[in-house]
Amino acid sequence: MTGATAVDDPPWKRIDGPKALLALYAVVAVVALLYAASTSSMAFGAYNAQWDGTGDMRTVASENGSSVTVGTNVSQYPTADANGTVAFVLSPGEDYTQPEVDRIERFVRAGGTLVVAEDYRPHSNDLLSGVGASARVDGRPLYDTRNYDRTAAFPEVTPTGTASLPESVETVVFNHGTVVEPGDATPLLSTSSYAYLDEDGDGELDDGESLASRPVATTESVGAGHVVVVGDPSVFVNAMLDRGDNRQFARALLGPRVFLDYSHAGGVPPLAAAVLALRRSGWLLALCGALLAGILVGLDRRVDERLREYARERRSAGDPGELSASGVETLLRSRHPDWKDARIARVTEAVMSQRRKRQSND
Repeated sequence: MTGATAVDDPPWKRIDGPKALLALYAVVAVVALLYAASTSSMAFGAYNAQWDGTGDMRTVASENGSSVTVGTNVSQYPTADANGTVAFVLSPGEDYTQPEVDRIERFVRAGGTLVVAEDYRPHSNDLLSGVGASARVDGRPLYDTRNYDRTAAFPEVTPTGTASLPESVETVVFNHGTVVEPGDATPLLSTSSYAYLDEDGDGELDDGESLASRPVATTESVGAGHVVVVGDPSVFVNAMLDRGDNRQFARALLGPRVFLDYSHAGGVPPLAAAVLALRRSGWLLALCGALLAGILVGLDRRVDERLREYARERRSAGDPGELSASGVETLLRSRHPDWKDARIARVTEAVMSQRRKRQSND
């Protein structure tokens, strides 16, 4: 009808084009911010879903039935009940302080298992020395001229047979890894006899670079626990888990509880960090719950008020019994433009007369 008033439309129909575009932009911006705050592009990051992240490791651990904790502080290492917990340290970007090393050593000696995966950074060897392990990461690039996945920089390594690994682990594929100097540790995986260490970094087998079988993963006892060293953290990234038997190898290292140590790996996304902080702090979780409850109550009241206001507007616009005589006349003209003035006057008078009768009866 040509004379319908604005209040006849529900609130969502009053939004014009520019307002709709602004609302859409706001929704897109909020979604983008939430995504950016909950994901990471950091290599080996637990919240990085790209090829070089380790988000799938959390899935593997969950499928294994393990309880997974993403750690952002060394203080989260259990020291009283460490048995059954496996902690993963993947190529840390900075040194652990002495108090932090002492904490991790107590974790291992109390029965925990520490898995250190490293290729070229120096910080892992300092950690291994600090916790009392004898194995060390060599740091020189590893190539295999015959047994490889894509190129010689992706060597295929196999169990040594001197330590127990599941039968499902037959071939593990490295990605620009290195070898492990075992010390007193027992080799878990080794290269073929066609592998060499690239001394000069040219990616070619030169004079002075010899072919030989070399260990690339080891295990050893430290106190009541164990330390496992792997010469390539890329074994555990998303893109490599489905190469060879990498997924089965990762699963073989898991325990009932898994602690992913990202305390020295560049941190985690802000939103994920906030969630982790809430999980660790009971009082903070209770405070946030109370704030959320207050916000929901406030929103509920505002929505209720808007609905009541809309209902009142609908009544005032559509119910002649709530309008004045001039309002009734205006409404009749808008709804019945073909009516003559005399008829509008008669109907208006009838409506007002009925209203006066109802009011006198009340």
